[in-house]
Amino acid sequence: MSRLIIFSPAGILVVGLAVLASPTDDAKFNNALAVQQAMVRARTHLSESQPKKAVDVLEEALPKVSSNPQYLQLLREAYRSHIRGLLLANDATQAKRYLDRLCILEPDAAKDASLKAEANAPARKFEIEPEKPSKLALPSWKLPALSNLFGKKEEPKNQPMPQATFRAQADDSLQVDPFDPKFQRESPIATTNVEAVGEHLTRGANMFKAGRYAEARVSFELAQQADRRSLEVCKDQWAYCIIFGVSQALDAPNAVHAQLRQQVEQAIEMAPTKMMKVGQELLQKIDQRSKAGAAPVVATSFAAVENLGTNKEGWQVTQSKHFRVFHKQNGELAQRVAQIAEATRAAMYRKWFDTDGDGWELRCELVLHPTSAGYTSMTGVPGSSPGHARIEADRSGRIVARRMDLRLDIPAMTETVLPHETTHVVLAGNFGGKNVPRWVDEGIAVLSEPNERIEQHRRNLHKHYKDGLTFKLKELMELPDYPNPSRIGAFYAQSVVLVEFMTQQRGPKAFTEFVKDGMRYGYDTALQRHYQMSFAQLEQLWRDRVVGNPQYAGMK
Repeated sequence: MSRLIIFSPAGILVVGLAVLASPTDDAKFNNALAVQQAMVRARTHLSESQPKKAVDVLEEALPKVSSNPQYLQLLREAYRSHIRGLLLANDATQAKRYLDRLCILEPDAAKDASLKAEANAPARKFEIEPEKPSKLALPSWKLPALSNLFGKKEEPKNQPMPQATFRAQADDSLQVDPFDPKFQRESPIATTNVEAVGEHLTRGANMFKAGRYAEARVSFELAQQADRRSLEVCKDQWAYCIIFGVSQALDAPNAVHAQLRQQVEQAIEMAPTKMMKVGQELLQKIDQRSKAGAAPVVATSFAAVENLGTNKEGWQVTQSKHFRVFHKQNGELAQRVAQIAEATRAAMYRKWFDTDGDGWELRCELVLHPTSAGYTSMTGVPGSSPGHARIEADRSGRIVARRMDLRLDIPAMTETVLPHETTHVVLAGNFGGKNVPRWVDEGIAVLSEPNERIEQHRRNLHKHYKDGLTFKLKELMELPDYPNPSRIGAFYAQSVVLVEFMTQQRGPKAFTEFVKDGMRYGYDTALQRHYQMSFAQLEQLWRDRVVGNPQYAGMK
């Protein structure tokens, strides 16, 4: 396919990118792909302290190289590492041979004393340094006690306030990001799996040639996850796929314009020469839609929102029926935040509990922090967190305080973080006075976010399953808290997809009733009562329809 046609109500945008898919470029593209795969293999050998193999792989690919600075730099690194290894092995002849080759690429290498054998040098002896005891203390994740920083707290009339216990909601207690690369399991080839990277790149190239851009984009993203440097040769194709996806998503009723804009900007940055023109035109269309007032979360306007002025601490106060917003911005933004929170609250109550949620006796405080530094200073929560919800309950489980602290410097905060944390606030207190199980709390909260975020977890589930990081379903349901940080990514992905999967079977209300009975009588009994199956049957269904079916995660 030689042209990308983007349909929109404003007209038809035709993008000429014949150079990306022209059959005459196939040989050049295949050579570049082979070189890229050789570079991946070479990096793996270098990471395993096998520079000779890295040199051999790179030299084998030399006939296919055409002006690739990354390849030449990697070859120089491999030569240097191999030469030093030969010198340590007292093989001066071979060291000189590879030094001569290095000097062709880097003439100044001849002056590098570290690449020459020392005359009459004594044999090197290596002693193992004794291991020193670690004095690194474990970090404390304890959050400060919840307090109302803006005045006297509302209380239900004629009800004494018992001593409260603190419960940190959702991921704020650990301050971890399930997509953080540090939670990916590492091994000598985990981050540069040669076979996996090669498969993803080849599949992506084939899907691109076939005009199946959504599938090509997934393959390119998987290759990039396996090796961040693997896509130098495919940047134009990947950027094309991103542009194509945005053009299709723009007309969707739930399009998140801020996220679409980020994707277009990413595509332009990846391939500015080929994507600048179409990218700029697409950005203009996104801005037009945003100005037209297409709000994905708020379908109606809540009239009962009022600005109360400035409190004694200097914060502006905006109030709706169930939320009190503290901010230092204009009242229009605060009103929109209050409306989104109200809309999310109403939608979550209707979806999961089939009620209007009229039992709220206290407004939820919602603090909008302009910066990360201010957020950390006021809450004591690290700046790596985009926001958090905090719930205070008495010993009987009755909610006596609700509060959300959110950062305004987070991109698309109102579309992602705000509905996520509002959902945590809604769930608290709706499970018989007990804390919401973590897998349920996070699974439902993530499902309130845009589909693109949910899709990330769906895709990640398959990777974590293959890596052996996922849980047995009963084990996941009975976790008392978050798992070890090394499995936090798998925990999020599995929780989101499991909640989604079980909800598809009998509906949201049946799912929350199942959870309530599971907390009371055990999940074995609850599973039989609400889904008429055992855990063995559920595991089989889970393997057949979800983890054993890549199409479930959007990978066809």
